[in-house]
Amino acid sequence: MGVPVVLLVSFVACLLGCHREQVRDAESVLSIEAPMGKQVEVPYKRNAYGKKIVALTFDDGPFPATTNRLLDLLREKEVQATFFELGTMASRYPEVTKRVYDEKHELASHTMSHKQLNKLRANEVATEVSQARDVLRGITGEDPKLVRPPYGAINVVVAENVGAPMILWTVDTEDWKSKDASAVLERTKATVFDGAVILMHDIYESSVDGAGMIIDELRKDNYEFVTVSELSELRGVELKDGEVYGSFRP
Repeated sequence: MGVPVVLLVSFVACLLGCHREQVRDAESVLSIEAPMGKQVEVPYKRNAYGKKIVALTFDDGPFPATTNRLLDLLREKEVQATFFELGTMASRYPEVTKRVYDEKHELASHTMSHKQLNKLRANEVATEVSQARDVLRGITGEDPKLVRPPYGAINVVVAENVGAPMILWTVDTEDWKSKDASAVLERTKATVFDGAVILMHDIYESSVDGAGMIIDELRKDNYEFVTVSELSELRGVELKDGEVYGSFRP
């Protein structure tokens, strides 16, 4: 489903603006302008737990050593998370992707190869998304419903060709940068709120440690953890193709 150009440009240029964020890829670290996730303002809908709710999300996997350890931890703590997997990684480690799916976590797409989509042509954007979708469907039998554009890099061309709701974030743990579990926890505690989408990566040991600490600490403050789709449903938000979401505030 396409997005009207006027609305998207207004979203990117006027309503939300941009933030400069250090981002990482396999080759280098660079700075880009990435739009923040859309603030979805809806009436509060009390969830099944009667608690504040957030979504833990993990990018760039799967990677056997760390993703399997994270899955063990999530099972132990009875937490469901959302995994935005790369098609290249899922094709390399399909058994880990299948475990994510079998253990009822939300399996979503981070595109095929982590390219910066806003620098691609329309057909290249569609290919990055469709190739990852085919890989994940080949492993699980289901299409992923959500896409996280690498680096949060979105423009009109991306929105019109991604063919899925685009999920960004509102709490950036910067786990890739610090590689320190305590720093990840402190950054999360300083910026978390009811309805937040928390960005992490399941390819670092320190991120797995940090995830466990985040779960324990936020639960002390009456938070519970749900998937992105559950978070949107509990807040009464219908996720639409080509639109951008980063939080679901009460």
